[in-house]
Amino acid sequence: MFALWSPILSHDSQLTAARATAYLPDRRAEHFWDLWSFALTSYTKLLNYPGEEKAWDVFILYKPHLLWRDTPPEPSSWLQNHDLDVGLKYSQGLLEQELEKRID
Repeated sequence: MFALWSPILSHDSQLTAARATAYLPDRRAEHFWDLWSFALTSYTKLLNYPGEEKAWDVFILYKPHLLWRDTPPEPSSWLQNHDLDVGLKYSQGLLEQELEKRID
């Protein structure tokens, strides 16, 4: 599992991202600071995010043992925490259901 932290809000910084890792303390989680929003831009395109929106506050799920190449592969499913007509609307219960589908 990896978490990407990008500067979205005016107060976002590498320090605030480091503090936010406390919300995802699982030892299997890897945290990355995306200073230039490279991953954010890639996922915004991949997910066909609408208009000028950026794909942040999203949960992207993949099948186990998926081979990655130069760009992120198409996700198995993804959830967004905004009121958009794309992806699945985030809820903790729905995220848990989607994760359960992918456990080996």
